[in-house]
Amino acid sequence: MLITALFLSGIVCAQGTSETLTSCLNKNYPDYVIFLSDKKIDSVFYCANTSIAPVIFKVNKYKLYPNKQLDSIADILRRIQQDTIIRLSHVWVGGSASPEGPPSWNHRLGEYRSRALADFLLQETGIPESKLKVENLCEDWYSFEVALKNGAQIPNKSKVLDILTKETDNERRKKQIKALDGGYTWQRIIQDVFPPFRNARIAIVCLEEQFPLPPVSKNLQVAESRMPDLNPAISFSLQPSQQEKWIIAIKSNLLFVAALTANLGIEISPFSHWSFDLPVWYSPYNITPERKLRLLAVQPEIRWWSKEAMKGHFIGLHTHVAGFNVAINDHGRYQDPNHALWGMGISYGYAVDIGKMKRWTLECNIGAGFAEFDYDVYRNWKNGPKFRSGSDWYWGITRGGVSISYKWYKQRKR
Repeated sequence: MLITALFLSGIVCAQGTSETLTSCLNKNYPDYVIFLSDKKIDSVFYCANTSIAPVIFKVNKYKLYPNKQLDSIADILRRIQQDTIIRLSHVWVGGSASPEGPPSWNHRLGEYRSRALADFLLQETGIPESKLKVENLCEDWYSFEVALKNGAQIPNKSKVLDILTKETDNERRKKQIKALDGGYTWQRIIQDVFPPFRNARIAIVCLEEQFPLPPVSKNLQVAESRMPDLNPAISFSLQPSQQEKWIIAIKSNLLFVAALTANLGIEISPFSHWSFDLPVWYSPYNITPERKLRLLAVQPEIRWWSKEAMKGHFIGLHTHVAGFNVAINDHGRYQDPNHALWGMGISYGYAVDIGKMKRWTLECNIGAGFAEFDYDVYRNWKNGPKFRSGSDWYWGITRGGVSISYKWYKQRKR
């Protein structure tokens, strides 16, 4: 069957002048990265029979859901585009449907699936559309036959293979297979064999170059033989560097927007389980002549995420600094006397991605802690006199909100 395991392996390639640069690179990329000569570079048939990476869809669906396989494919393609010694020819994308549905719908389904994967690559990797070769494979009878020949087990297997060999019309094939044992064989095929063929496939095609590797000197070989326990990275190697993602998000707290307080925040995640959140609130205007909620505040927070950064549950430790000028009733207007409010707290929150590209995120959080502040109180009318001053400590809710954010992903080498 066509399901291909994605894997990366680091290979030390310094074995003499007979080894070529292309053969080393080929070992350092997954099987769906193909190095072809100029004579084979346009051969779709060749691409279609390599270890293609299939992206599986749900039955009758063509929506592409984010997953680790897609992230890995995008990472590999970005690496190839940045690699100074690889010449990318094109990326072949083919979409197909399993044969059980109506032919007209399967034809459209193959087109929709191939286009969905192509659009994902365009958005996530920045590859020029001229480098994409998108093909509609329609109903995938070829892979069905290959799967049976390679060991897939179904009732009446020999009869089904005989039908596939002798009958070339797909609709007549379906009728003949459905006629076997009252349709039981056909239902087993739909359940056990067809699911992997509901896919879009990708092959990354690079131009093959025959650059010989430099020979390893005898001195280096002697040194390596005397130090067998050294890290392999010391020897000449084309092993790919490990990479991780930076995540950068711009966000706004909708609760403060509803309170007519402008706010904007940035969150950065340099590591897989940690992030740093920095929201800023600024409200320089009066709600009414007697009501005002003037703020200039920041509340930096360090967060630890249980699953992965900016997704799922998190706990945070925050501090806050704020200047204020507040009047919410007729009793008085409270203003800081050039001594900003400050404090600390802990919080809990949860974030969920919105959309298939994982760019938008909805986050809810609440936190508790303390704040220390000094204040002057003025009569709440224009140029009202000051009639009291004081200081106080506050214990209770110090953070809360429902935030919407937009994220960017950036690779970084470790």
